[in-house]
Amino acid sequence: MNGNAEIQHSLYDANSGGVSFQKLTKHEIASKYCLSTRDLRSIDLPSIGFPHILIRQNTILIHMFSLRLLVQADQVLMFHVEGSVDLEEANQWRVFNHDIEGKLRGNHGSGISAILPFELRVLEAALSSTTSTIEAEYLLANEQISEALRLLDLQMHGDEESLIHVELRTLLDLVQVLSGIEQRARLVRNAVQEVLNDDDDMAAMYLSDKRAGNPHTSDDHQDVEYLLEAYFKTSDAVVQKAKSLLGKIQRKEENIQSILNVRRNQIMVLETKIEIVMVGLGSATLVAGFYGMNVINYLEESAWAFGVLTSLCLVGTAIIWRYGLRQLRQIQRVQI
Repeated sequence: MNGNAEIQHSLYDANSGGVSFQKLTKHEIASKYCLSTRDLRSIDLPSIGFPHILIRQNTILIHMFSLRLLVQADQVLMFHVEGSVDLEEANQWRVFNHDIEGKLRGNHGSGISAILPFELRVLEAALSSTTSTIEAEYLLANEQISEALRLLDLQMHGDEESLIHVELRTLLDLVQVLSGIEQRARLVRNAVQEVLNDDDDMAAMYLSDKRAGNPHTSDDHQDVEYLLEAYFKTSDAVVQKAKSLLGKIQRKEENIQSILNVRRNQIMVLETKIEIVMVGLGSATLVAGFYGMNVINYLEESAWAFGVLTSLCLVGTAIIWRYGLRQLRQIQRVQI
């Protein structure tokens, strides 16, 4: 979208407590709130983009996947972009809207959130909705993966290899979901860490105090630091747990592949033994084929011919079979 296209957003005013719906272009938003158009380049993207928190003179820009917020000391703009919300992001919006009724209206209970200014309560609501959604997705994926691993263990004791492959495909789909959760949690962690690494940015986030003429120095940002550290640890915990679960799945897949390889090797050895026996029987049937021709072989009248030829064929088959098995055992020793 270009800078002249209108963007729909809802405006929450902390003074009146009311919500209004408006449409402004990107240029109008930048001019009204003293921002650069470069700061707004991601608020109208249909894709979720990369989470980030930008701190400007009188504004905090928060981009957490589907949440695109412009926060000031007494108001917050919540941008709505069509086509950018899927199931996970819809859950994120639902949790965020629920938090608005509490944190943004002042019903935020006790503790550190009870004394935070308006802009930091908005930030907390955004981070809380994002991390809680990711945590819920991880817990659901963890439960589904645990069930898939349990079923896979049961199938490993059976004889149907096709059922094992079905469970492995199911597990592969869950791994992709878990990888997406891990990536989203890592992006949130990196966005929070970027702000934590800059003391000036954390001090500049006190927009209410700055408006009241009491700007914070670069070493006066304890509340913001505590808030960001809490959500940094939360997102990092999801990242570490997801990585651990992915490692567990990888080890499980390697064990299963090893077991399947052993089974296939056993089948190949059995097939080789059968083929060796068939080679010996083929030699015997070759002799029978020679003597079954409609030609004179001078043995038709002999009383011992049938017994002698049959015995020689059986002995030849046994010799070929024994020689083949001995060669097979030698090959197996070399492979081991």
